[in-house]
Amino acid sequence: MTINKKQIVKIAGTLILYFCVNTSYSQKVDLSSVDKFIKITSNLNDGKQISAEQWNDFDKSTGYKKYAESENKFILNTVQESIKMVFSKTKSTEIDIILGISKDSIAKNIKLMFEKRILTNFIDMNKNYASIKSFRENYDFNAYVEKSKQRLFTFLGTTADSSFKFKTVYFNCMDAEGGNDEDAVYLDFNLVYKMSEEQRINFLAHEFFHNYREKFENQFRRKCDLNSGLDMIQNEGIADMIDKTGGYQDYFTSALHEPELARIMVGLYDQAQEDMEKLQRVILKYTKGEISETQMIDKWLEIAKFNGHAIGCFMANQIIKAGYKNEMIKSFYNPYEFYSLYNKAAQKQNIFQFSDELMNYLKDITKEYYR
Repeated sequence: MTINKKQIVKIAGTLILYFCVNTSYSQKVDLSSVDKFIKITSNLNDGKQISAEQWNDFDKSTGYKKYAESENKFILNTVQESIKMVFSKTKSTEIDIILGISKDSIAKNIKLMFEKRILTNFIDMNKNYASIKSFRENYDFNAYVEKSKQRLFTFLGTTADSSFKFKTVYFNCMDAEGGNDEDAVYLDFNLVYKMSEEQRINFLAHEFFHNYREKFENQFRRKCDLNSGLDMIQNEGIADMIDKTGGYQDYFTSALHEPELARIMVGLYDQAQEDMEKLQRVILKYTKGEISETQMIDKWLEIAKFNGHAIGCFMANQIIKAGYKNEMIKSFYNPYEFYSLYNKAAQKQNIFQFSDELMNYLKDITKEYYR
């Protein structure tokens, strides 16, 4: 899953992405940010002060650099303050305040969610500090990447594409999350440490799906925000079939160990049909000129939370239940085909279907991009 980091970035400011990377493991894995994290936290645990130069080195490491280069330092400042709160000898009273943030508050405020998740993650790391350091020293991360690629192509039902160069995997220590960004795939180190081998392979394969899908994408999703949103629902929905086959409740409790987030995501999944109907109304109002593009996108973001993960997952599950998995995989980069397959599945199962009016609109806006 990709928790909506883009909303955090939108709040924090525009990030400047850098494409020059300093990597190890033959350009496959970079753990330099994890090493900087361990060095700083070890010093704090020993009661030592961290110099400005040490923090600067930390900021410039590959897993944090894009946040350091952001005009607004919300993300990086949250990381640094959380490190100080958890690993310093003198414990901060702020910890109890952040841990006390309610699930209702974090459901409404992505910044509060990020603050609580990152603090919780660091507290967990501190409890298992020795084991985490041992994992860093002894685990075969290079083999992990290769196994995850193999898992992706097994899911796609094809042989490995040797012509495709996957992005480098940057490990950092932040919140329990992963994401496919423009310059690399980012993974939280502690999350990977806590997962079983099968879970962690599926987790990275999910992100590699997003990475590999870029090979087949075109200008459709880049043309406007609506296209991007429609594409994102398919992109996330199919990727969830790699690592969330047991459902959101199982994934967010057994793999991510986040019961509060599990409740939120399960709730969104359960209301997916209602949200799909809302999205349909918003899109059709926009196509008829009843609302502006800005109004339409604002309403979209209110409905399709977390990049539309739950909606896409629900749609993909119905497609598979109806026996159309092969067709879904074959057209994994074509949004219109995904929505069409969902409608076929929905008709079989007597659940919400998108209207002919909406489907005709989708066909019209995608036909020049997909043959």
